Amino acid sequence: MIESNLPSCPGYEREWALAEAAKDAGDLAAARAHYAASGEAARSAGVDELVERARCNEAAVAIALGDADVVIPVMREVLMRNGSQVNCYLASYNIARAYELRKEHKKGLFYARIARDRAEVLARPEWLASAWNQIANFLLGDSFFDDALSTYRRALALVPGEESPRQLVFQLNLGYCELVLGHRRQGLARLYRALRAARRHGWARGEMIARVDLCYAHLEMGRLADAERHGRRGLALAETSGEADWVKNALYLLGEVAVVAGESTRGRERFGELQRRFYPDQPFLTDFLVGVDVRQLVNLRA
Repeated sequence: MIESNLPSCPGYEREWALAEAAKDAGDLAAARAHYAASGEAARSAGVDELVERARCNEAAVAIALGDADVVIPVMREVLMRNGSQVNCYLASYNIARAYELRKEHKKGLFYARIARDRAEVLARPEWLASAWNQIANFLLGDSFFDDALSTYRRALALVPGEESPRQLVFQLNLGYCELVLGHRRQGLARLYRALRAARRHGWARGEMIARVDLCYAHLEMGRLADAERHGRRGLALAETSGEADWVKNALYLLGEVAVVAGESTRGRERFGELQRRFYPDQPFLTDFLVGVDVRQLVNLRA
C-alpha cells in the first residue's frame, strides 16, 4: 500500500510488485532482493516514507528466513519515529512475528496488539484481520486453543470474500486449530480447500503449510501413506522457501510417520537430520524421538 499523499515512485512500485510475486511463489530470497531494490529506488527519489516502507517489507521476509534477531532493533527504530501509521503497523507486526519465531509470546503479543490498534486507526480490515490472526497465533502457541479458535474466526470474519495468500493462511491456522481440538472432519475439509486454492493460484507458501498440516492430520488418523505423501511435498516446499520452522516441522512429522509405520531406521534418518541441522547441541535427541512418542506434547504453531 502507498498512501495517496506520497509522491509517485515508479521504481519502488515496480520492484515492490516483483517482490510480492516472488513471495507468493515461495521464492523468499528473490522477494528480499526486490524489496531491497524498492528501497534503493525510493531513496534515489527522495521519498523517505517509502524507504522505511521497503525496510519493513524486507524485514518481513528476513524474519521468515531466520534473521529475526537482526530485524527487531531496526523495526523498533521505525516504530519509535512514528512518521507513518502504515509503517508503524508494519514495524509492530514484524516485531510480533519475530518474537513469535523466538517463542517469546508475551513480548510478541504486546506488539501484535500495537499492530491491531494501528490497523483500526487506518481502517484497513485486511490488516486488522492480520493483527487478530497474529494475536491468535500467540494464543495457539501458548496452547489456549479455544481462545485461538474464536480469534481466528474473528480474523476471517473481517475478510469474508477475500481470496488471497493472507486469507489462506488464516484458513490454515483455523484448520490446524480445529484438528487439535478434535474437529477432524471440519479441520480436514478446511485444509483441503486451502490446498486446492493454493495450487490453483500458485501460492507455494500456502501449499507448504497445507501439506505439513495435512501430514499431521493423516498421521493422527493413522493414514500413513497420505501423511508421508503430504509431508514429503511440504518438506520440499519448505526447503525451497528457506523457512526453517517449517523444515523442522516436516522433518519431525516424517520421522514420526516412519516410526509409527514400524520403519525405525528411516525414522532415525529423519530425526537424525533434524538433530544435526537444528539441534547440534542435543546429540541424544534422535534416540529420544525414536523411542518416545511425543506427539501429544508437540504444537506445530508453538
